[in-house]
Amino acid sequence: MKKTEAELLENQWDVANMEVDPEVIASYVKYDVDEKRSVATITFDRPDRLNAIPVAAFERVGDLVREAEADDRVKVIVFKGEGDHFGTGADAAELGHYIGYKSGTDKASRRRPAQRQRILPDRNVLSSGFTRPIIESLKATICQVQGYCYGGHFQIALSADIVIATPNAKFTHPAFRYLGPGPQDMYHWIEKVGLTTMKDVMLTMRAIGAEEGERKGLVTKVVEPDELQKWVDDYADAIAVMPLDSLMMGKSMMQVVMEARGKGLGAMTGWVGHGWATNVAFEDGDWNFLRARREKGVAKALEERDMLVAPYFRLSETRSAEEE
Repeated sequence: MKKTEAELLENQWDVANMEVDPEVIASYVKYDVDEKRSVATITFDRPDRLNAIPVAAFERVGDLVREAEADDRVKVIVFKGEGDHFGTGADAAELGHYIGYKSGTDKASRRRPAQRQRILPDRNVLSSGFTRPIIESLKATICQVQGYCYGGHFQIALSADIVIATPNAKFTHPAFRYLGPGPQDMYHWIEKVGLTTMKDVMLTMRAIGAEEGERKGLVTKVVEPDELQKWVDDYADAIAVMPLDSLMMGKSMMQVVMEARGKGLGAMTGWVGHGWATNVAFEDGDWNFLRARREKGVAKALEERDMLVAPYFRLSETRSAEEE
């Protein structure tokens, strides 16, 4: 039987601080096919954690997209999140551990992982492992976004064909906040929002609102929350009218043009460059996510980082005592 990436990498990353149980992961990333409507739905179901999912769960996302692509009953793949948010990417409690950082304070635990430990999980799980199947899917892909769309969930939105969002949706990658303006899939950033906005977001680490996203080309349509499901359904139904052959040939031709415009090289910047981002040398006075998480826990660490900047640049609704 084919091994999962979690099984292949278990000797490289810190499994003790990660969730790799397939049953648990399947409960967080659910799959359903509505054969009558030709729609497959991938649902993120961890609302108590803002739909943040284990790192290993992103492999399941890619596998489900490939499953839907090979299923002739399916023409459209919809991504949605339970609760108030689409999703906040990988569980921040696992960041660092998936490339081999340990949780102890001794020298062995704090040793910097080798580059080879960073390359494979970045490429096979947190980059190409799920974004490439979405980007290259020959079925149509739709993101149904409300609230936060951060991290890996933002990568899904960047990779999808259509994004329908509510006015409160916010899009960005928190890795900029943890590590600075680290490498991402530069092709899709520039194609979707343009170079000027990409630099703005990467350098200030702010989020893009739904209406700005619609103006820039990241969001297809902004709709009211009580109309979100209807609009997604209407888009899916409109696409499903198309013959499956025509749909898949059309998506194939789009892939040819995207490759000519630099998709392949742009995508590689995400995982090749990520080794740099996770090997940052912090100077005295720099805010260090891994240290803050170790000393204060994930929630307090992220709140502390948000309080370092003006409200416009924050990723949460947290307010300081002086602002209340």
